[in-house]
Amino acid sequence: MGVLDRVNAALAEARGIESRAIGGVPWRPWDNPYVPFVAGGPLHPARQTVAGTQDSALRLAPVYACVRVLADGVAKLPLQQYRDTGTRKVKMPPGQLLSQPSAYGTLYDWLFTGMTSLALHGNAYGLITARDGYGYPTSVEWLPPDLMEIEDSQPWNPVKAVFYYAGSRVNREDLVHIRAFALAGRTEAVSPLRSFQLLIESGQEALAYGDGWYRSGGFPPGTFQNTEYEVTDEQSADIKKKLVRAQQRREPLVFGRDWKYTPVAVPPNEAQFVEAQQLTATQIASIYGVMARKAGGIHGDSQTYSNVAMDQLYEVTETLDPWLVRFEAALAKCLPDPQSVSFNRDARIRYDITARYGAYRTARDIGFLNVDEVRELEDREPLPKPVDPDDPDGQDYTALQIQVAAARGIKEIIGEGTGGVGGTGGIETNPAAMPRPAPAPAAPAPVPSSNGHGPGRG
Repeated sequence: MGVLDRVNAALAEARGIESRAIGGVPWRPWDNPYVPFVAGGPLHPARQTVAGTQDSALRLAPVYACVRVLADGVAKLPLQQYRDTGTRKVKMPPGQLLSQPSAYGTLYDWLFTGMTSLALHGNAYGLITARDGYGYPTSVEWLPPDLMEIEDSQPWNPVKAVFYYAGSRVNREDLVHIRAFALAGRTEAVSPLRSFQLLIESGQEALAYGDGWYRSGGFPPGTFQNTEYEVTDEQSADIKKKLVRAQQRREPLVFGRDWKYTPVAVPPNEAQFVEAQQLTATQIASIYGVMARKAGGIHGDSQTYSNVAMDQLYEVTETLDPWLVRFEAALAKCLPDPQSVSFNRDARIRYDITARYGAYRTARDIGFLNVDEVRELEDREPLPKPVDPDDPDGQDYTALQIQVAAARGIKEIIGEGTGGVGGTGGIETNPAAMPRPAPAPAAPAPVPSSNGHGPGRG
C-alpha cells in the first residue's frame, strides 16, 4: 500500500466519525452561537494572497536559507531511543517509528518535512496511518498545514477543539500536533507566514524592484557631449552605435577635444534596494533565531576558525535546541511510558581531531567512558578480549590513576587518610608489597656493680 493509499485509508476511517463538506468550506462558523451569521465562511489566511503562500515565501532567499538551516540541522542529528530503568536510561534499538516513520522517504526526509511545516506555518500535523498491537503509532505522515483548520470553542476549551483536513473532520487521537509559537486560548500556534507577511512582501518588492531596474537597463553608463556643434539625430545615432560597440569590445575610446564623456554613477537612493534586502535578511534571521550571516544579512564580525567553532555551539544550543525539544516531547508521547527519545546533540559539533581526541582522553582518564565507547564514537570496532582475564579490557571503566597505582603495587587515597611519607596523606605503602625497615638493636640489660651501689658499666 502506497503512502497516498495509507493516508486516504486513515482519513476514510476518521470520516466515519463526522464529515463536513459544505460547498468546499471545511468549517461552519454560523453553527457557533458566539459567531454572527453575517461572518460567513472565512477564507484560510494562508491562501488570502499569493504573497502569503509558502511557495512564494520560499522564493525569498532569506526565508529559504533560514528554513533550510533549521530543517537540515534537525534532520541530520542522530535520533536515539532510551528505556528508563529507574536508576538510569539505557539505549535500545530504535523502533519502527524512529527508523522508518513514513512509507515514503527516509527518517531524514520525515524530520526535514516536519521542520519545514513548523518553520513556515508554525504547526506540524502528522496523521497516524499505522499502529502496533498495543495501539502505539508506527507510521506518521505529515499533512499539508495549509489544508488544516482548527475550530476552537468559545469560551476556549482545549479538549473541545475540532480538527479538519481538506473539509473533513479528523479524530484528534489520530493526529500528532507539534506547535512552534503557542499562545494561551488558541490551539493553533502562530504562523510566521501570516504574522510577518508584510516583511516578506517588502523583501519580495525590493527583489522585484532590483530585477526591474536591471531589466530596464538601469542608468546609462555615461553621456557623450559635443561642446562646439549641435549633433543631428542621424549623427547622434551613429555616434552612440560606435560608442556602445567600443565599450562592449573593451576598446579604447578616441575622440577630439570638442567631445566630452562623463560616466554616470548610480545614485545612492536608487541603489538602496541592496541595503533593503540585507535588512530584510537580518530581520528574518532574527525571527527564526538563525545567525544573520547564514541568511545573507548584516554581521559585523570577521569569520575565523574560533568563530566557526563557537557558531556550531551557538547553533545547537540556541537555534536548534528548542526545536529538538519539541520533536522529542511529541515522539515520546507515541512510545510506551518508560521509553523516550533524544537527539545526539554532540554529533552536530565538529571539532578538529586534536581537540576531539583530547576530550576522549580526558573522559577515559577519569573513567567517564571506556575504550570501546570511545572507539564506537569514531565508528571503530571494540578491542579484542585480553588473553589474561585479570588484564583490563576495552569495557573497563577504571580510572587511569587507579590502574597506574595498581600496576605499581601501591594504594592511593585521594582526599582522605593521614598515610604517606611523614603523615602528609596521599600515598600509603602496602605492607604486602613494600619491604619493612630492619628493627633497631635492643639495648643491653643492666649489670649490677660489684659494690652493690648502682648499675654496673656495660
